[in-house]
Order: sequence, then structure tokens, then C-alpha cells
Amino acid sequence: MREIDILNFLLDLSPELKSTYDLYQDLLFALQTKNLDRFNHLLEIEHPLISPELQTAFQTFKMYQSYIKNTLTTPYTNGPIEGINNKIKVIKRIAFGYRSFYHFKFRILMIQNLTKPKRKILAD
Repeated sequence: MREIDILNFLLDLSPELKSTYDLYQDLLFALQTKNLDRFNHLLEIEHPLISPELQTAFQTFKMYQSYIKNTLTTPYTNGPIEGINNKIKVIKRIAFGYRSFYHFKFRILMIQNLTKPKRKILAD
């Protein structure tokens, strides 16, 4: 059997599962396409057959609706900062602690290509 056939078979077994899955897919599509109107519409209408776990998630979405709106309407993200934080944590884990904060800071700047190591030029 193909995956889609298996999915349809399983969804046909339970109306709650089908309703929850369809709503989840609608929410996922609205968030991926940054469609704020669709997202707000999904939060406003009543969904009696969805699972208790998704109902809890819906309450959370409603509580943070203004923050979600900001996320969907602005092009800003904290992804680059999180990447830098991850690199710093990896350096700390690998180095087991630097004795000199200056060397630790220099290593971070060097990895981020914000500084270059000084090279001595030897005269011929």
C-alpha cells in the first residue's frame, strides 16, 4: 500500500483523528504561507471534534495571538543569533574552559570571521 492509502485508512477509523489531522494541516499551511487571516479564522471557529492535546495548543495560540501576528507580519527572525549562541556553546564544550577571556573572545570572533589572526611578515 502507498503511504497516502495508509493515511486515509487510518483517518477513516476515527472522526476525531481525521478532524484533528485536517485542522493541524490547515494550521501548518497558514503558518508556512504566513497567512494571518487564515490563521485567525481557524482560531475563531469552533472545533468540537479535535483532540484534547490540540485544544490545549489552541488555547496557547489564542493567548499568544498578538505575538504570532508579529511573527507572521515582520521579516525579522532570531535565527542568526541562535546560530551564534550555538557556536559559542560548542567552543565552550570543546575547549573545556579558557584561562584567558581574551583568548575565548578572540576565538569566537575568529570563527565568526569578524577578525583575522595577526600574521608577522618576515623580511627577506
